[in-house]
Amino acid sequence: MALGIALRVSMHTPIQLRLPAGEQIQTEGDSFMQGIRPDFPITAIVYSNGSECEAFLREITAHMAGQGIRLAGFVQITEPRPDRVKCDMHLRDLATGTLHGISDDRGPHARGCVLNTDRLLSACEAAERELSDRTDLLVLCKFGKTEVEGGGFRALIAKALELSIPVLIGVPFINLVPFRAFAADLAREIELCHLPSDYVAAAECLLDHNLIVGGPYQSPAGSMVGA
Repeated sequence: MALGIALRVSMHTPIQLRLPAGEQIQTEGDSFMQGIRPDFPITAIVYSNGSECEAFLREITAHMAGQGIRLAGFVQITEPRPDRVKCDMHLRDLATGTLHGISDDRGPHARGCVLNTDRLLSACEAAERELSDRTDLLVLCKFGKTEVEGGGFRALIAKALELSIPVLIGVPFINLVPFRAFAADLAREIELCHLPSDYVAAAECLLDHNLIVGGPYQSPAGSMVGA
């Protein structure tokens, strides 16, 4: 029996996905993946410090890849420039190792968003081509402003769920309400600060859906987001 799921990919268009109900996603001899279940195919790492989450995802994905987990998606590499106010932003494709520059150089005093959405779209299209029934996990660095507005990684998430590939994504707590509206009841939330510092234990937490199921997120200031 299959479970029909509507996931809103854009601000206006729901995409119909079909995922098997009550079955585990199997991989070849990989104990880390045994806990993945399609009742919560999306795991959100909720955070308040972007650089900490970037570093965590880079380290945890390196550990997972070393364990033979077949990854797709992106981690972000942010490079400060001494002659610029804004940093350079790159996405590293976890399936191919390709580095995609996604920011514009708007001069030494530029402020505000420097994201190049065309480059982001090109990177997403390349990552989508790498998704297959052999992919164990799609990792995405951030549900950011572009995703809140209806673009960015949304279509990539939908494609992964069509293929029954679980998704791990960073979500800043300021975007948690729109993320919940997007993911509906397909996601569970884990706060970055509650994950073990040991990467083996952290990987087990992230890939075992029996351990932590998110409720309303408690921000560092003590206010509830999305309650």
